[in-house]
Amino acid sequence: MLYRLLLVLCALASLATSGCLSNVKASGHVAADGRVFAFDPKYPGQSRGDAVSLVAEPQLETKTEDGAHTATLRPFYRLDPADERRSHADLREGAYKVQSGSLQAGIGAGQFTWGTLESYKPTDVMNQTDFVEAFDGSAKLGQPYASVGIVGEKAALRLYYLPYFRDRTFQGLRGRPRFAVPIDVDHPVFASRLDRLQPSGAARFTLNAGDFDFGIGAFTGLSREPRFVAELTSGRVAPVYDHIHQASIDAQWTSGALVLKAEGFARLWGESLRAFAGGGAGGEYTFFKVVGEADVSLAAEILLDSRPVDAAPTFFQHDAFLGVRVAANDTSSTEVLAGAIVDAFDATTFGRLGASRRFGDHWRAYVDVNVYVAPRGKLESAFLRDDHLHGRIAYFF
Repeated sequence: MLYRLLLVLCALASLATSGCLSNVKASGHVAADGRVFAFDPKYPGQSRGDAVSLVAEPQLETKTEDGAHTATLRPFYRLDPADERRSHADLREGAYKVQSGSLQAGIGAGQFTWGTLESYKPTDVMNQTDFVEAFDGSAKLGQPYASVGIVGEKAALRLYYLPYFRDRTFQGLRGRPRFAVPIDVDHPVFASRLDRLQPSGAARFTLNAGDFDFGIGAFTGLSREPRFVAELTSGRVAPVYDHIHQASIDAQWTSGALVLKAEGFARLWGESLRAFAGGGAGGEYTFFKVVGEADVSLAAEILLDSRPVDAAPTFFQHDAFLGVRVAANDTSSTEVLAGAIVDAFDATTFGRLGASRRFGDHWRAYVDVNVYVAPRGKLESAFLRDDHLHGRIAYFF
């Protein structure tokens, strides 16, 4: 299906360049990513991991002169010499959209973000996590979909049909960071006879009322979060994707320099429809022009989750997030970020310190330090020797 969609979008792009469509816009980036690890790998078979990988994420968007019809193509590819599973391709977005008055419809593959929190969005359930790119859920795979919506100036209601399930990506035997046993992505288990063809559905209502933004969501289908089952005969660990039904709510209030955020969900999980809930709340405050033109933003959030121990695991069950962002507001758009997510019970910590700066009109450089602290025996302790320095040089066009 994605291959056929790609052909359609290429045909639309050809029409655009021949003059049938206008407002063709090409954008995106290519980048070189380098990682250097502080320690030797923890598990047999892992590579040292000090390597440079290549990333390409171009985008082509074309629309008719009246703006009623839009086609977007945004593929993604990473080539990684250290981990065969981290080398992967995806269609982040490849969609055709049409609008007539307040009625909107779309079909293809896309990315949809729910939630308001900075550190982690527990209500965000439509797209599958691209775990080899970022295990905090910030990187997502493209999701095949068809949608219809009624969109007004202040409020919108959208309905989604999701005909195909995307498996979560996981690192291979040589990959870092990874769990103690590589996840067997070749033998996933689905709580449906239709496997990946099990359809899902979602609905979302959003409202903007001045300084207040509000959203309500509903989802039913296969969970994007897998649990893991060890096969005793083979020793493999397979991901298991269960049925879930979820209702969620999120809100954000902005008053000058202060932003308050909250989101939460209630979920029915598995064949027995066991119930649990989760969510978080926090705020951000910005001090403007602290030194020269530089702004400093402070953020704090809490994350809670009541899921049972046999449900799909999460890293963010009773955690606190603290972060600071310094935006220089200079011609190079220099930024410095620092933050940490800390478990309130045992001090398990994911910490990051990073900076970025633009050079010229097209280049941007990034560097960040990633640190993992966890008591032995926890799921996160798999990353204890994976502290690393990450750098990126990207060209935007």
